[in-house]
Amino acid sequence: MTEALQSAAIAKLQERGVGLSDVYDGASEFLTNKYHDEIQKEFLNQAINRVLHKDEVADIILTALYLDEQAEKMPASEPLKARLQRDANGHNVDEILAIAITQQFSAAATVHYGLLDDLKPGLIGQINDRLDSINVYLDDILAALIASAAMTYLEILGGNQY
Repeated sequence: MTEALQSAAIAKLQERGVGLSDVYDGASEFLTNKYHDEIQKEFLNQAINRVLHKDEVADIILTALYLDEQAEKMPASEPLKARLQRDANGHNVDEILAIAITQQFSAAATVHYGLLDDLKPGLIGQINDRLDSINVYLDDILAALIASAAMTYLEILGGNQY
């Protein structure tokens, strides 16, 4: 069941427009910009695999993306739909799910998720700004995966020395 669950989460991310290469690129860019070091590809891939191959992470990904899909199907007359379409301040369920991912890895991952969620660099911002679909959860999940992979990468290298 574990491998099937993790594969389903990765497949659902890809279906919604986020591939493993997007997590890699986001984490690589974040680490390079923040720490100005050259990325060791094999260790970053190892970090991403460590993050994505946890049942708890897969559960959260699948739940969050299901909520985005259900929001798209929700009748326009539902007051919640308007809030989800604009990713309204105060909804916060998307942030709670994302933080549930980062807290499995480190406090630093949670802090960096907050930074990425605020700045919305690269694909995170592109997903957030899409008007053709509801992605209130997807952008936060991507930011959490990037932050968690980045901090796991530093752990694999022997810890954050900065």
